[in-house]
Amino acid sequence: MTIARGRKSGTLYKTEGVCHLIAVAMNENPNLWHRRLGHMSEKGMRIMHSKGKLPSLRSIEFDMCEDCILGKQKRVSFQKSGRIPKKERLELVHSDVWGPTTVSSIGGKRYFVTFIDDHSRKV
Repeated sequence: MTIARGRKSGTLYKTEGVCHLIAVAMNENPNLWHRRLGHMSEKGMRIMHSKGKLPSLRSIEFDMCEDCILGKQKRVSFQKSGRIPKKERLELVHSDVWGPTTVSSIGGKRYFVTFIDDHSRKV
């Protein structure tokens, strides 16, 4: 199938004014348009419809969208029960080692160690 004809001029191709019409299937399913428009709200789709941007739709009302509901859920943080903070300093110390780094420190070291007191949370 030939879409356009033209000639090369330098590094560009100049095409002739031949037009081909492409058949487009009209879909009146508001649920499909809701998904195509990135899960747009009914209100947003009504505004688009009133401005003539969705002429194929007769109705804007669509079914409940499970993806929209799941996307609006919050993540629940871990429960903090069971952790009893220590009453005295240095009763419990957490440590972490990080490395090796790609760049050495001024002293030539490539690992980093942290110590955190559980009572004061100081490093």
